[in-house]
Amino acid sequence: MTLTRRLGTILIRALTVGAPLCTSASDSELYAVPAVAGDYVRHVRVAGDSRKFRLHVPMGYDASTPLPILFAFHGSSASASVIERETSFNQLADSLGFFVVYPEGFHRGWNVGSCCNYSYVKRKDEGLFVRGMLAMLSHGLRLDSTRVYATGYSDGGTLSMLLACNLPSTITAAASVSGTLFEPVPKCVKSRAVPMMVIHGTGDHNIPYEGRPGGSRYVRGKHRERSAPEVAGFWLDQESCDKTPTLAEHGQVIRAGYACANGSEVVFFTIRNGAHGWPGGGRGWIFSPHPPNDMVASDTIAAFFLRHRIGEPSPR
Repeated sequence: MTLTRRLGTILIRALTVGAPLCTSASDSELYAVPAVAGDYVRHVRVAGDSRKFRLHVPMGYDASTPLPILFAFHGSSASASVIERETSFNQLADSLGFFVVYPEGFHRGWNVGSCCNYSYVKRKDEGLFVRGMLAMLSHGLRLDSTRVYATGYSDGGTLSMLLACNLPSTITAAASVSGTLFEPVPKCVKSRAVPMMVIHGTGDHNIPYEGRPGGSRYVRGKHRERSAPEVAGFWLDQESCDKTPTLAEHGQVIRAGYACANGSEVVFFTIRNGAHGWPGGGRGWIFSPHPPNDMVASDTIAAFFLRHRIGEPSPR
């Protein structure tokens, strides 16, 4: 046997030993809504596409009580499994009692209004995707429709803000980690104020804390990226908030909390020297920058979300 064939045999064995047999799931299984606790990969049909998502049904779920649902959106070029690994929301869901959905971006990207990923080129309707997942899951799981939360990292953080902007009667509260808003800024539906959390590190070189001007030499074309303070300011204006924050500082983390009209709130976290990563979480890729460890974003976001319910003012 030649060395090449020997190496090929070793590689095949390494990939297959201990791995389950590859079988094709039937359509009925791919689109079925589970009824018991566990981790699942499911599909939903949206505007002619079969869109995929990962679903965590928490331990102890027995359908006796409707539970909140949290959507976590991955960054550009990442995947649902990456954001699942980065955030560890499944463990929190088991202890606190909520469903977690990790949607898969179209060709690993989101249509967040900036050039040039495929979802933007094809004008995919991400709001329709979210509504489709909710409609599908509500047929088999007991969802609390007054507690539907959206968070995400990088472009996924941008998407979570756009969903809050466009679907305020659906999204109870939202949180962006290392995300931004692009020019022109969105025009939000004004039917309801959506509580918002913004988390960003000053050492982020992928989506800079200080923003980016855009232009012909910029990969996103003419789309200017707003700075993190501008993003927080956008939500202060949208929510009609008091511009004088309640400030708290712990180590490298500065928290600015703003009380807003109609019982809403905006919370803005600045992490000094924080890199592009999910604070307190895992690394998305082996060469990713180490996430800031000055705060645990998943715990902070979950606690923020579970305080809010559509139809009730934010507790102070």
